[in-house]
Amino acid sequence: MAVLVTHPGRQHSHQAAVALHRQGLLTGYWSGAPSLARQGGVLLSGLLSRLHGYGPVDLPAHKARWRPLTPGLRRLGGALLPRKPAAWVDYVACREFDRWVARRLRATAPAAVLCCEISAAATFRLARYDGALALLDAPSLHHAAQDRLHGTTDPPSLHRRIVATKDAEIATAHHILTVSPIARETYVAAGVAEDRVHSVLLGADLELFTPPRETRSSDGPFRFVFAGARIRRKAFDLLVKAFEEAYRSRPDARLALVGPAGDAESALPRECHAGIEILGPVGQQELAEVFRRSHCLVLPSRNDSYGMVVAEALASGLPVVVSEMVGSKELVRPEETGWIVPVDDLDALTRRLLACVDQRARLAGMGPTCRTMAETASWEAYHRRFAELVRELLQAHREDTGRRGSPPP
Repeated sequence: MAVLVTHPGRQHSHQAAVALHRQGLLTGYWSGAPSLARQGGVLLSGLLSRLHGYGPVDLPAHKARWRPLTPGLRRLGGALLPRKPAAWVDYVACREFDRWVARRLRATAPAAVLCCEISAAATFRLARYDGALALLDAPSLHHAAQDRLHGTTDPPSLHRRIVATKDAEIATAHHILTVSPIARETYVAAGVAEDRVHSVLLGADLELFTPPRETRSSDGPFRFVFAGARIRRKAFDLLVKAFEEAYRSRPDARLALVGPAGDAESALPRECHAGIEILGPVGQQELAEVFRRSHCLVLPSRNDSYGMVVAEALASGLPVVVSEMVGSKELVRPEETGWIVPVDDLDALTRRLLACVDQRARLAGMGPTCRTMAETASWEAYHRRFAELVRELLQAHREDTGRRGSPPP
């Protein structure tokens, strides 16, 4: 009942691998990011860690394999090419990684494969032929929902290729594993059978993300924080408009921006004033410190299949304001751990920001409840839920295969 987990980068795939390994269900973890400190040597591992926040994964050395060509292509394309050609290189790198896995699959002979979207089609075809269970790791909403909510900036020909690849993977997979009920609903709405789509909420590092030692001050500036790329998908343009409205009447409001620039960068004022602080990309340790210095996280995304920063903020005792299209809204209890606002509603978001500034003492008092909620979304809790689901799917697949007989050689 061993599972092979593959991913051209990392995202949360290493947590899935750790969950399965602890239950004796993992045969291997193959990724584009190095998993062991010794992979690639000290210098390269250290560079990737700084660039992406990658650290060693708690897995035996013989179970972790690394495909350095994949991140090399993706990084090189992003650094040297304009955006549209770089998007093609990223796609090609993911497809090459899939073929690399498929060429080595039969030597491993897993009972199941868990592969990330855009890097699963070739592996799934061979796995199904050999009678293995094909599980699609779907970290995003269904592509039809993404197109409806915010469209795409990819070249049309590339977008058609990506959609065709995703559709092939969805059709070939036995089951699709999403990261939130919202994401699951988009697959069902697109016509995928309900019993083939599952959701397992992700977790947060509760040892790293902790509340401040003292209750947040109700004096001085009120600090909002946005953590993520400054892109339209995360409604960064909407957030800037709402904050600017709030700042005009509440000049003690502040907005810290954590994360890289993106396609909504032009939404920023031509000359940023004292109310906006651009911190840029930071490591996890620094992000935890920013959360401890802040009063409220704001993530008004038009499409966020999960939004891990929500769980991390709550673990830091930080109330949150999220849109109804953020998957981790499952952790938000209105008036207790934060607020959920309608997607793309400027007036509603502005009113909520103003109310937060005016009720800062109340928000400071919500910290313990936020932390308690986050404890239901720890990585340990995710490990248990994820391993239990995969075990159930493996057992059902084995019983079904036994009834139907083995596939042809």
